[in-house]
Amino acid sequence: MVQIPLVGRDSALAELTEAALGVVSGTGGCYVVEGQAGTGKSRLVGAVADAVSGRLGTAFGRAAHLDRAAPLRTLRTLLRANGIHVLDESDTADPAANPVRLADKLGERISRCAAARPLLVVLDDAHWADELTAHILRGLIPALADAPVLWLLARRPSPSRGFTQDTIDWLIGEGAPRLTLGPLDADAVTGLCAQVLGGVPDPRVLAMVERTGGNPFLLRELLAALHRTGTARVADGVATVESDEVPAGFLNTVERRLGGLSERTRWLLDAGSVFGRPFTVHEVAGLLGQAAVDIMPLINELVDDDVLVTDGTELALRQDLVREALYAALPGPVRLALHREAAKVVHGEGRSSVEVAEHLVRSGRCGDAQALGVLGNAVRQLAPTAPHTAADLILRMLDLMGEHDEPRPRLVAHAVRLLASAGRFAHARELGEKSLHAGLSVDDEATLLLGLSEAMYVAGHTAPVVDYTARALARTGLAGPVRAQLMAIRAYALLDAPSVEEAATTGRDAAALGETIGVNTAWVCGNAARGVATRIQGKLAEAVTHGETAVGLADSIGGVVRHQHPQLWLGRTLTAVDRFADADAAFTMGQREADQLGTAWSQPLWHFHRAELMLAWGRLSEAQTQAEAGIAVGTPARTVPLLALLARIALLRDDMDLARTHLDRAEALIAAGVASEEVVWTAALLHDAAGSQAEALGCLAGVFAAVPDRLYLFTHDTGMAAQVVRIAMGTGLDEQASTAVAAAQLLASLNSDVPSLVAAAMHAEGLLRGDLGLLRAAVRTYRSSPRPLARAAAMADTALAEDLAGRGGDAVDLMEEALGVWIDCGATREAARAKKCLRRMGVKRKFRRETPAGRSGGWASLTQSELRVVRLVAEGLTNREVASRLFLSPHTVDSHLRHSFSKLGVNSRVELTRKVVVRDRDEVTT
Repeated sequence: MVQIPLVGRDSALAELTEAALGVVSGTGGCYVVEGQAGTGKSRLVGAVADAVSGRLGTAFGRAAHLDRAAPLRTLRTLLRANGIHVLDESDTADPAANPVRLADKLGERISRCAAARPLLVVLDDAHWADELTAHILRGLIPALADAPVLWLLARRPSPSRGFTQDTIDWLIGEGAPRLTLGPLDADAVTGLCAQVLGGVPDPRVLAMVERTGGNPFLLRELLAALHRTGTARVADGVATVESDEVPAGFLNTVERRLGGLSERTRWLLDAGSVFGRPFTVHEVAGLLGQAAVDIMPLINELVDDDVLVTDGTELALRQDLVREALYAALPGPVRLALHREAAKVVHGEGRSSVEVAEHLVRSGRCGDAQALGVLGNAVRQLAPTAPHTAADLILRMLDLMGEHDEPRPRLVAHAVRLLASAGRFAHARELGEKSLHAGLSVDDEATLLLGLSEAMYVAGHTAPVVDYTARALARTGLAGPVRAQLMAIRAYALLDAPSVEEAATTGRDAAALGETIGVNTAWVCGNAARGVATRIQGKLAEAVTHGETAVGLADSIGGVVRHQHPQLWLGRTLTAVDRFADADAAFTMGQREADQLGTAWSQPLWHFHRAELMLAWGRLSEAQTQAEAGIAVGTPARTVPLLALLARIALLRDDMDLARTHLDRAEALIAAGVASEEVVWTAALLHDAAGSQAEALGCLAGVFAAVPDRLYLFTHDTGMAAQVVRIAMGTGLDEQASTAVAAAQLLASLNSDVPSLVAAAMHAEGLLRGDLGLLRAAVRTYRSSPRPLARAAAMADTALAEDLAGRGGDAVDLMEEALGVWIDCGATREAARAKKCLRRMGVKRKFRRETPAGRSGGWASLTQSELRVVRLVAEGLTNREVASRLFLSPHTVDSHLRHSFSKLGVNSRVELTRKVVVRDRDEVTT
């Protein structure tokens, strides 16, 4: 076989080799090499691995087409094949294994391997990687950015999208350099022709090779054919051909390459192509209906001829394009028959039900009960960790099923839910609505509408949910279980309405029906929705009761009901009633349970609610950490309030540019249909900070119109009413100020035992009326609440009123106390305002210097939470172990660790440990 040199890729090879060798100095990262089939990606990344093999540890692997049907196969094969023992059988025994947990565990283990010897990890054909591997790489690669590990991913771009391709695009968006291999240029083509043919190509040869479009694979095949057949002649150092026609057989390179094989050997390759991945001898023998020993001579022939290569215990075609061509050339009936037999073979070999299902679908055998059972099991296996793949599988099942087959409506409803979980909301809605044809039974139609409702709610589109549930509930004769679930999801959707009374009533009715007929999910969800509704109405004691009922039911019933996580909504209500410690405990235990159950949908919500709590508590750094961790695991819909919260934190720290960036991202998602009152309030605050008070109040028109029926924002930000009054005072828009005060007063009257709500009402009214007595009372009441930022704002406003009344001493004392609170919290913007006020009051002394978290360095800049994480990491604990010890999520630990690295000026856990040792030694000596 002619060895064709690698040409035209010198700059790419140099760039990648330099990046790989850069890990020796501790700099890691990720590169993406992409190009169409045959552009030489595999040869390039292989050359990089060869170039650095003496100085780095190298792990070289290749994903296969059917890897996506086997969770974690890609990553497991890559690491084990190269002797990197970081993945145990126990890690992947559960097909629904939590990808976040696996990513953390792998990150720690790979870091330890790389600490001993810097590492290059190459994954060729990464576009075929299974979805769970992609989930893990999405968290693992950024987590190892500071470790001496370089990831080199080679992929084939494709117009069809999927989670794996989206993950690679996400890595590029996060800064991974992309190196695109296109056609070879004219100089490279000429040089390759000269090297292979032994002479400079004349115009006739160049015209022939130009027909390859510069594709290295096709060019290599053509030149090999010209050389092998002697079609090209060299005279006086010039290569020429006598005919413009390509050599016989080139247009079907596979036929030419395999033309010398026996019929039995060719049939073995045809059979092997059906697997779509490396296969074992026993598997291909089973598909051929022969004993393994009988086909060994055929396999030896193919290996000797370099058609097949050994891959551990498996065999693979040398060139995947050959496999694709072989498969495409199979006659339709033969292909269907082979897939049907392959389903039996892979089942007998103990392969996953997902792979069995893949063959059943491709065999066209989807209508019988046995096949549907296998496929259904495969979908259930994939759904928790690979919703994209599960949705694709169930869609193909539907394609092979009759329009009026009895199980179809339930499968469509399931597919709609899966598509929504995978973020494919438009497809989910299109499929569900298309399937709502005439002739469906009442229950089948309702089941479809329930699936559509759940999909749209997850997407953040509540208006369609209200319409779908109304349509289904209007049907007579609807079975109780479906009715109860429809009412429960409808209650959640109605929470976004200006008046939430119907949501409260619907939640009550759903809970009652669920309890009566034993539909536990509706029983729990109905109570939870009722709790949220009454919280939005400002009836917080009632909201706590409903929330505690839902949590108690979930705990006592157990099972799948625990996946509803009513602690999420109860914890937020506990925050609203100033029970911060109880809220923190509810979030801590609830998030730990969610991590154990693998309910990924809830993760961004835990982080958001905890971030909201930390912000109210004045712990800006911890709030930022929680918000960033939530964004790392959240869907776009769940990202919106997190971005708004980060914008408010940036505003408090006087970073207007960053605040605007966060808000712009959130507003872009709102434009795509994701509603959020948090964004409205944040936009108003930014307009106010920019001096556009009228625009700020304009943003809040919808909020004012919904008072008193809807008190959502006033409940969650107790300082809102006073801030609105402060904004309105400079615009003359007294009506908006009066509305805000009325909202605060209503909340205070409904919740007279909640200090912050009572104080907020007095603060807002005192500002509006200029009543110094009310302002003083607000400060006194705030002193018994856990909200330092709201207390400081009341102190500052009272100080200004005291100064105006000629009580300079009291004014200075209050303003200095407010300044201290803001400095301690890291609220730079408000601290600067307080200093200016103090100077106007005649205070000349120097003030305590602000040290906002994230902008200063050294041990003093670490929060208590960051310090606890740092000390445990220095003891050698992994992120997962630290998370378990401190009752945090691994993503929160990772965020704390990244902030600590930045503040202490270190780049690795090793450097961090040294810093801790030195600090402890210095403390002992002093």
